[in-house]
Amino acid sequence: MATDFSKPENNPFTYIRDKHEKHAAFVIHRNKNANVVVYALRLKEEGAIVEEDALNVYWVMFEKAGHPKENLNMIERNTGYGATCTKREGTEGEYEIVVTSIKDTRIILKLEDGKAVARGTFNGVDDCTLERVFVSSKSVMGLPKVQYVEFFGTAPDGSPFTERKTA
Repeated sequence: MATDFSKPENNPFTYIRDKHEKHAAFVIHRNKNANVVVYALRLKEEGAIVEEDALNVYWVMFEKAGHPKENLNMIERNTGYGATCTKREGTEGEYEIVVTSIKDTRIILKLEDGKAVARGTFNGVDDCTLERVFVSSKSVMGLPKVQYVEFFGTAPDGSPFTERKTA
């Protein structure tokens, strides 16, 4: 692997979108290892969103040969990386995502110009495009304890943003 995605300065989003999942909306990576959780829009063959099951969440296992995809296990879905995806009332083709471990962050998923896009409010600015979330944790008595979560993306004016939330 060319890049170590366990470091916050290394961005796996473009690599994931180019090499693994063209419909990726955003990803979560962490300091524990180089594996990445992908949040992708599920589309039909003709390009329409699969309304009843719009979100596909899975691992890209960079720590394994060939970088296979793997489903989240039950614990990961329920306590860490799983997400609910609900169609937004009064909007066409927009879904609200709530990631289990960052419930206080509202993420809107939609299709723009044929690409999956995740939008939200970061640093008090609405309509920012989220590309990735980095989770830094340490082990305390054998259990992971989150130290901070950083959100990375682009503000509406095109400038990059970073927002850090400490645990």
